[in-house]
Amino acid sequence: MQTKVKGRTTIRAAAICFLASAVFELLDLASPVPLLGAMRSGLTGMGYHLIFTAVFSGMGIGLWTGKAWGYGMLMAGTAAYSIDKAQLLLAPQTFYEFILQQFTTPSTREIFALVPKDLALQVMTAAYLVIVLCWWGFAFYIHRRRSYFDQGAG
Repeated sequence: MQTKVKGRTTIRAAAICFLASAVFELLDLASPVPLLGAMRSGLTGMGYHLIFTAVFSGMGIGLWTGKAWGYGMLMAGTAAYSIDKAQLLLAPQTFYEFILQQFTTPSTREIFALVPKDLALQVMTAAYLVIVLCWWGFAFYIHRRRSYFDQGAG
């Protein structure tokens, strides 16, 4: 009888979420992305989406299988995601354009336009900081459960 690896269900659920994120990156392949202080599209935007598709896929597969490289992949992916969000937050005008891009219908854009720009940026900055902190919280959880990668997913 095999001993159940502690944290396996949580880690595998996260793996599914990362694999879903990879699919969503592919579905967004033609969408402009905020990168280095401007919204980028074309080959640059596609390259960005493909890189994050690979990162999310690697993280998902690494978590699901419990291979030793999965731990490093998760930590590297967390660092890449954090750097990406930091560069976004350091360019407030680009960040605001990115937020506006998320509202696809004219009526939602009109409603969002009623919110003062500074307030919208403050709220969205706080939200993105919480998201990045959650990523690092999960990375810490994985660090605490790193034996999962020694034993394999089992």
